Amino acid sequence: MSVLDAAGLCVMMSNMRTATIREVQHHLSEVLSCVARGEEVAVLRRGKMVAKLVPPEPRAPQSPDFLARARAVWGDEPEGRALSRIASESRGER
Repeated sequence: MSVLDAAGLCVMMSNMRTATIREVQHHLSEVLSCVARGEEVAVLRRGKMVAKLVPPEPRAPQSPDFLARARAVWGDEPEGRALSRIASESRGER
């Protein structure tokens, strides 16, 4: 249990924790630990919310570079016949 939770500095209200400006000033690392765990923290001044600390949005996953992977496996020119030629031959005469 963190110092922030043990001292009751960060109070859970609905889905959001709250902390006063003074608590944030004196226990910033603990407040940021709450945010790092994915929690939102409302910062209060005289009982009114003046700020909200939220975790950063997760980065969108990058698509794999299939072309680079294929080149790493087979090089620039793969061996064998071209797929278009194989498809043409399999169709036969039309």
